[in-house]
Amino acid sequence: MRALPHLLAVAVLVLGGATASTAQASTRKSFNYAVLVGKQTASDPRWGEVVRVLEKKYAGAKVFTYVDLDDVVEPVKAFSPDYIAFVCRPEEASPAFVRQAGAFNRKLENRPYGTAVWGIVTGYGPEDALRIARNGSPPTIDFGLGGMLGFLDALPEGVAWSEFMDRKSDWQEKKKGLPVKDRHDAPADHLLPMIQLVNGNRVDGVWTSGHADRDMWSVYYPESPSFIVARKGGLTGEIDGEPRGAIRSTNPKIYLAIGNCLTARIDDPDASYALSWIHSGGVHQYFGFIEETYYGLMGWGMADNFFHRGARFNVAESAFVANQSLLLAIEKRLVPGEVEDMAYDRDATVVYGDPAWMATVPEATARGAEHWSTRLDRTVAGGRIRWELTVTFKKDVDFAPESGKDLRPVFAFLPERVRRPKPSGKPSGVKAFHVASNFVIVQFEGEVAAGETRKFAFETEP
Repeated sequence: MRALPHLLAVAVLVLGGATASTAQASTRKSFNYAVLVGKQTASDPRWGEVVRVLEKKYAGAKVFTYVDLDDVVEPVKAFSPDYIAFVCRPEEASPAFVRQAGAFNRKLENRPYGTAVWGIVTGYGPEDALRIARNGSPPTIDFGLGGMLGFLDALPEGVAWSEFMDRKSDWQEKKKGLPVKDRHDAPADHLLPMIQLVNGNRVDGVWTSGHADRDMWSVYYPESPSFIVARKGGLTGEIDGEPRGAIRSTNPKIYLAIGNCLTARIDDPDASYALSWIHSGGVHQYFGFIEETYYGLMGWGMADNFFHRGARFNVAESAFVANQSLLLAIEKRLVPGEVEDMAYDRDATVVYGDPAWMATVPEATARGAEHWSTRLDRTVAGGRIRWELTVTFKKDVDFAPESGKDLRPVFAFLPERVRRPKPSGKPSGVKAFHVASNFVIVQFEGEVAAGETRKFAFETEP
């Protein structure tokens, strides 16, 4: 059996059983990595090189070529991937393909849930995709830049500005070893300071909310004089329609378009916000919506998973966890009146980049900001494997929020593939759960106070 790459920080044998923390590991375990590429793309020497680099990058990699994705469902399912990298030319990475890729993942061993953490390796040109594929040294997100307030608590350093026009003087500052400081003396327009920070190659991660489109982000909400506009792989800051500064940054970073509409939608590569950040802004992993974000569970859920789960998940994993949370809510009808909205959000987002690229928030600061920690205990008795998930809450958590978009079940990857899971005894204080071949997800009941502990036990066959 294979372990997922970073689920076990500690594995201690105790009385015939094993105890494992689900926090980020310093040494990655082996995993299966599927590279999926269309035959036409594979035949292009430039894009074929991207495939070859990814195949050599990971010991457990295997390449699958296809004419139609459904042609390789069974071979990929038999391979049992932990990660899937779809290598696509930019014109291939259409909204229709993004939806097809998500549906493909739900046809594998965990159907109707997802099986593999996935992303699309692409760029404005093949050189961008090749740069992403070659990078094996992801940064920790030490310095963050927010085009919206929040999430600095998980980082050592950073700044974040309010995107609201009526609160434009508000911003936050985080310095090493100090708490987040709320300030109210922001510049009249923070577009140019943002650009200067990015161009200084100091920023490891950017996150934004507010109005946006396929080719631009509006700095303020709901009306703004300032925009970042994408054209032909370039990024330009504009104020009152006048170009004021270009973004040219080379250090590897992530971009999380958490609350933006459409920025990940590629209808025209020459007018793509996401591709321009990859090409000109040094972005190696980009998360965003291909649709309008009227519901938004996937965006805010991904952000919580990335910033507030103790550095357990990279960008693609954070999106995967949010998606499984949404699927649990749909299958179990946790909010019956919002099932249609949840179905809309199910395939509305995408991660561009290598899904196994482990850029995360630093564990040292993330532990202080996490909402809960998790621990898995594994024991063998009577020919069965018993698992116990222990969740220790560090913040007050409401598992019955007013809106379904705020649902945040507890999620843990399993350190091995499991067979025929079933609850161990009658679950107590649990509203819904699902145990897949490689993860467990649990929606507890009601409100839980900081300092409390909840448990969920299940059994599997050896």
